[in-house]
Amino acid sequence: MAADAGDLAAGPADPAATFPCGPVEARVSRWRLIAALQVAEALAAAISSAKWLSDIMADEGGGRSSLFDMLRFGVAVALVVHFVLRSLGAYDFAGLLHVFRSSLKGAAAWLLATAPLLSWSMMFDSHAGLWRSSSVDWLTGAAFIMLVRLGAGYAGGVLLVARRISHNVAIVGAGAEAQNCARLLQLDPGGANVAGFIDITGFSDVAGFSDVAGFSGRDNASSSDPDIARNAEVTAAVQKLIQSQRVRDVIVATSTAERGQLTDLVRGLLCLPARVLLWPASIGIDPEWMASSEFKVGGMPLLLASAPPLDGWHWVLKDVQDRILAFLLVILCSPVLAGIAVAIRLSSPGPILFRQEREGYNGNNFIMFKFRTMHAAASPSDRLVLTTKDDSRVFPLGALLRKTSLDELPQLLNVLRGDMWLVGPRPHSPLAMAAGQRYSAAAKRYMARFKVKPGMTGWAQVNGWRGATDTVEQIEQRVIHDLYYIEHWSVWLDFQILLQTAIKGFVHQNAY
Repeated sequence: MAADAGDLAAGPADPAATFPCGPVEARVSRWRLIAALQVAEALAAAISSAKWLSDIMADEGGGRSSLFDMLRFGVAVALVVHFVLRSLGAYDFAGLLHVFRSSLKGAAAWLLATAPLLSWSMMFDSHAGLWRSSSVDWLTGAAFIMLVRLGAGYAGGVLLVARRISHNVAIVGAGAEAQNCARLLQLDPGGANVAGFIDITGFSDVAGFSDVAGFSGRDNASSSDPDIARNAEVTAAVQKLIQSQRVRDVIVATSTAERGQLTDLVRGLLCLPARVLLWPASIGIDPEWMASSEFKVGGMPLLLASAPPLDGWHWVLKDVQDRILAFLLVILCSPVLAGIAVAIRLSSPGPILFRQEREGYNGNNFIMFKFRTMHAAASPSDRLVLTTKDDSRVFPLGALLRKTSLDELPQLLNVLRGDMWLVGPRPHSPLAMAAGQRYSAAAKRYMARFKVKPGMTGWAQVNGWRGATDTVEQIEQRVIHDLYYIEHWSVWLDFQILLQTAIKGFVHQNAY
């Protein structure tokens, strides 16, 4: 079994430790500032709207609203204000620094969210002063939202100038281009902390490659091809920095002599949950051609090669959503789970659950649970033998469980543990092959699947791409569908996939 995903073989094959850049953790991250702004805005909106409701009810003659009604109404308005602000793109850090424009967006969001309440107050008799008091309440709420955004904008600007707010980056390369990149980062007030340099030339010894966590056994040629081994170790070193230093961006700034390795190197970095940016000179592009690039370091435009598909609150929403649904499904399916467990115990000697190592998020391996459907082996084997139709190793009850996909239900525990999601790319064994090739070699964009957690079901599965992978096309089609899901994720898409799984996904001709 591979070592823990955060470990690397000690010695010269760890340039991240050889070229540290001192203290790299920013005092305040941009994400935390935005999160604090969202909380402050929610409180301002909730308090303002709750007071407004109380004033309306009092002026109408119905007495003061109960604390519960005020709380419920305040939360509802705060949520509407939040989603309106998100639709206006008001949580972009660069936009937040334009304090006047940002404050106007806050006022506009408040107006749209409270328009029904304003209309309601206008329906009552204005002689009682309700319209006048409602106008004051509306202006007070708008002023609170604007003040919060003004304060956040000015605070962000001050912290940025003082270099007390930033994010961490890793630079792949250690030559002149990498040093030039680091220099511009230091000169740019809006730059970032350099967590470390990953020197490609430092990975020339392949002897320790099999010990690199999360990447052992990933490719047939790893033990004989120095380039493949080196690229895998570079990816593992970057992975280590991402985990230990919370790196958000990876900038590839290699020299001209290393340009021939760039394609395979970047392909390996696609699995990482960070933005991968290319230094123009590393790929032989004149920076003037990229003047309009959205991503710049010290005025130098960068080319975006890859970005995390789910970031910030989207990731939190997806994670919480799937864990809550998994918890409810465990409760709902508990009689079925207990019945299957007893039936397996009576049908075949051996453990109830089958545990197998699978590849997961960020290239980390984890133990996936399934109901055991085969006769227990006399001794464990390191060789992966995929199940075939009418496989003699499968006992009768196991065949039924596999045919109906009920053997997958214990993976709900993996979802609760945080190893998996309900919906996502299906996790594969590190030893899995298609037409005699490792999956990573058979499908060029295979590694990009590791940007998100694997799932119990996915877009590929509900579209019929499941079962054995006898041809390269079969794994390529799975990757195409998985990447479509990753790039187009939404709560609605998750609902569609879960619904299709419930209707037609359990029984399939390729499930055996």
